[in-house]
Amino acid sequence: MRQDAPTAADPSAMSYTPFSSLLHAVTPATLSEARRRVAKLDRADLIQRYRAAYADGKRLTAYAMAGELIERGIPPCFWHERLALVSASVNQLADLAMADLAWLRRQHPGHASAARYQRGKALLTGSETVFLREAEFAFYAGKRPAWKLAGSLSMTKRQQWESAYLRSTPIKREAEATAILGERVRQTLHDNLQTVHRTPTFSEADAQASLARRHALWHCSRMGKGESAAMIAARYMLLSGETMTRQAAAKQLEKVRAVLREKIGDYLCG
Repeated sequence: MRQDAPTAADPSAMSYTPFSSLLHAVTPATLSEARRRVAKLDRADLIQRYRAAYADGKRLTAYAMAGELIERGIPPCFWHERLALVSASVNQLADLAMADLAWLRRQHPGHASAARYQRGKALLTGSETVFLREAEFAFYAGKRPAWKLAGSLSMTKRQQWESAYLRSTPIKREAEATAILGERVRQTLHDNLQTVHRTPTFSEADAQASLARRHALWHCSRMGKGESAAMIAARYMLLSGETMTRQAAAKQLEKVRAVLREKIGDYLCG
């Protein structure tokens, strides 16, 4: 697919290019074909390719992949391994905002009634053309901060956590703290699993899988304080693509919290 936007590494990437102008440069048939190819990718490959397209400034490719991720019910917060918003170009921020808004529109259709302004309601309920127009108006060429846009749409804490960019200052700080503390949590859980004796039924590969699962559950528990094990298990499925019962999530989380309490303290327990 043709890419009319400069890459993030290009100095000209600082200039804003409305996404609608990129869409005008391709035919509907070309976009449909791109979506058809993207739909064939498995979850892991789709996410990895999206990350590469986002980083390289391949905006139309990333757009097609974002649409597929949204249709599969994977929230934008799980598309990025570590998102550096400070160094992102205005075009990248525009695409992040567009993806968050598309997620809100697709996965929370009833939220339109909570939007403060008529244009916000139109963004969430109008046609695709209306959505693009209103999303670009809301982004305002990067001059409107993310917290203000989230506020104008009355986004809930859950919706902000699901977003990659559209977050209030408190949620943004919590997410940043989770990312920073997550490295210490991962190392602590890793060290604990190293004390478990390896057997034919618990190999090193099993230990690594357990580490990934427990760290992911800890991450999910940080995204909604006081949530039920069922809710955390549901979020874990969105993050990992693996199903987990409420009982299993509760059991694993208790193990995680016991290790963290012993080695670090209660403040990292979720």
